[in-house]
Amino acid sequence: MRNELAVELDERDYAKQPLNQAELKDLFKAADPRDYINPKSPAFKTLNLKGKTLTPEQALKLMAQEPNLIKRPLTVAGRKLIAGFDRDQLRKALG
Repeated sequence: MRNELAVELDERDYAKQPLNQAELKDLFKAADPRDYINPKSPAFKTLNLKGKTLTPEQALKLMAQEPNLIKRPLTVAGRKLIAGFDRDQLRKALG
């Protein structure tokens, strides 16, 4: 992968190496995990989550069980957590 911002990245493929519930809780300590669930993922549809209200703890539990629910990629830049691939937002956070 080309690293145009010349920053060091630690990558983790959470489909192959899922985050456990404690790691997810730490990752989302300053954010609501429900905002990082991908409603377009097949897992969202399979679990019939449309229209359901989850607590943050329920969201973390589901993300640990089904990593494909998590929006990708997740980028942690300092204290900022960015979901999805938004070049401008990533440049601002990493630049």
